[in-house]
Amino acid sequence: MIIFASVLLALHISACKNSGTDNVADEKTQRWEQLYQKHLLDAQQHLDILLSERKDTLYADRMARRYYHEGGKWCWMGSPTQLEMCDALDSLLRSQVPAMGFKDGIFALGNYDKQLADMHQPDSVADMAIAMAQVECSLTQAYLRYAIGQRFGFTTPSKLFGKQQYDIEIEQADSAFVADAMKQLKDKHTMLNFLNCAEPQDAAYQQLKQQLQKDSTAEARNRTLCNMERLRWRDSKHAKEASRYIFVNIASQQVWAIAPDSVINMRICCGKVATKTPLLSSAIHRIEVNPEWGVPQSIIRNEMSGHAGDSAYFARRNYYVVGSGGQRVNPAHLSSADLRSGRYAVRQRSGAGNSLGRIIFRFPNKFSVYLHDTSSPSAFNRESRTVSHGCVRLQRPFDIAEFVLHDADPWLLDKMRLSMDLQPKTEQGKQYKKQHSGAIRLVNNTPVEPTVPVLIDYYTCYPNPQTGKMDIWGDPYGYDKILLKAIRPFVK
Repeated sequence: MIIFASVLLALHISACKNSGTDNVADEKTQRWEQLYQKHLLDAQQHLDILLSERKDTLYADRMARRYYHEGGKWCWMGSPTQLEMCDALDSLLRSQVPAMGFKDGIFALGNYDKQLADMHQPDSVADMAIAMAQVECSLTQAYLRYAIGQRFGFTTPSKLFGKQQYDIEIEQADSAFVADAMKQLKDKHTMLNFLNCAEPQDAAYQQLKQQLQKDSTAEARNRTLCNMERLRWRDSKHAKEASRYIFVNIASQQVWAIAPDSVINMRICCGKVATKTPLLSSAIHRIEVNPEWGVPQSIIRNEMSGHAGDSAYFARRNYYVVGSGGQRVNPAHLSSADLRSGRYAVRQRSGAGNSLGRIIFRFPNKFSVYLHDTSSPSAFNRESRTVSHGCVRLQRPFDIAEFVLHDADPWLLDKMRLSMDLQPKTEQGKQYKKQHSGAIRLVNNTPVEPTVPVLIDYYTCYPNPQTGKMDIWGDPYGYDKILLKAIRPFVK
């Protein structure tokens, strides 16, 4: 009985203590609510003033301003219970901003330190309305800057490089994304989950993020920061999410054909600095064997027009000229002005010596840029292989053909080999070759169904798709310098 009574007494005392604690918490909450309600109208006026005074340096800032101008509810200072969410955002930013290599000031860290700390003791705040407005404004700006920047990038590549050099359609922030972001401000767990998902999730970004902590020189750090930003630009066609795709990295001058169970890697030749290979995302839909080359008008104007009237020049290179009506024209009768006029097309006949080689991989793009074979394979031995007018030359093009047509009938592949004067692999192909002499031309166009995504991009530091190890390459087009200048205001 004595023990039982002691237990009851202890439980009663504990209950009284808990009740007392709850009462104190309730009283504090009530006091908070009184202060918030008392100062909310004045705080709203101060917020309007702050928004009118602040300059919109980023898209996120404009969207924050619009949110409040359109009557959006207060997210951080609307009630005392939201303080927990304020602290959670502050804690996340203070851990993640250094890991991104960015400055604290980009997310207004430090702008609201005192006010946020004071909010935990509201009776001590000298001017509650001003403090509420400053915290509300700063946290919304910081929240949207982080969410939009991590999800879509802090820069816009098409503005940096121009649509003639960067034509990868990337996902972009819009009012719908901002509206969704503001809806996530229900509680700290919902908000933190949203922000964590905004950060690029692919393994390459996480490896670069780890690499940033190891970089010991400014050069290495800047290179890593540039490539982290590139990975925030999300290809809207999601080429790298396909089960099979082709990844061309212009900076490394290599291509990888990536499948779930294998990776093919080879060297490429790409555009010269004066005729850069554009960055783009598309899908291979057709393979052409023994293609003719339609010479681009820029080459006709800048290079061929100087040989006008020299029919031997055109004959040696297997070129022929076509007029606007489709008729063949003797180049001996044309002047330089004629060739520069755009009224004449020049084509190179198919076969050995054709600049496109014996096979080309076609995919929709506005530049007439493709992956193809070459008649000058010695260029693959060079360290610097920026030699073309913009197309991408493949070191082992038939390996890519086998990758693209991975489930094709072996006889189809052999018909392509025979048409390219390569040795067949099937018995049927070998027998066919024995029975036919001379040039064999069994295949011209082969559709690719389903299409195979191809991404032509530019990374100077990236995990090698074949080995998984971080590789570092040069910057042949100087794109890192342009990108670094754009992100300089953000980084330490």
